[in-house]
Amino acid sequence: MRKLITMFILLGFLLAVISTVFAGPPQTIEIEVVQNQTRYFPDGTWRHDVPPSNITFELRLTGNVLSGEMTYSPDVESLRANKFKLICDGEVDGGYMWVLQMGGSLYTSPYSGLTINEYWEGYLILDEEFNLIGGEFRQIGYCSSPNTIDKCAYAEKGVPPKIGLWCLGWSIYTYTPL
Repeated sequence: MRKLITMFILLGFLLAVISTVFAGPPQTIEIEVVQNQTRYFPDGTWRHDVPPSNITFELRLTGNVLSGEMTYSPDVESLRANKFKLICDGEVDGGYMWVLQMGGSLYTSPYSGLTINEYWEGYLILDEEFNLIGGEFRQIGYCSSPNTIDKCAYAEKGVPPKIGLWCLGWSIYTYTPL
């Protein structure tokens, strides 16, 4: 029995090494898209639309994972935890669904000076050559500052309630091919 267990462990290790060798080195992928953004107040009412802009996702492909970093315009201060991954989740709509995996990002706002906690969710649909078919990200902004209500009169405490932060609102980003 001990030899059998050892054999399975060695086999697993060998498969891991072989799959790493055949997967090859990470590949850099650039995906140019048109980004549309709609901003909402914490209560869900429309705030405003941001004019469309052309952006480029700069990603690294390793196996079935695309990794990158969130960037902000204008630049923000003290940016932390802005790395994300897109995990391939299978075929859909003539392409492949890549689901966003990101806990969030943290930075100091150039507008209010507040420390902003953002949480992201979403997906991109890419064809087999990594051309964009479509996609959508949702960005939710929170702040824990006791002075938030003075700087952002529309902030709501505890949206959603379990987080216990001031919700500043959210944005929906839609991505279409350039």
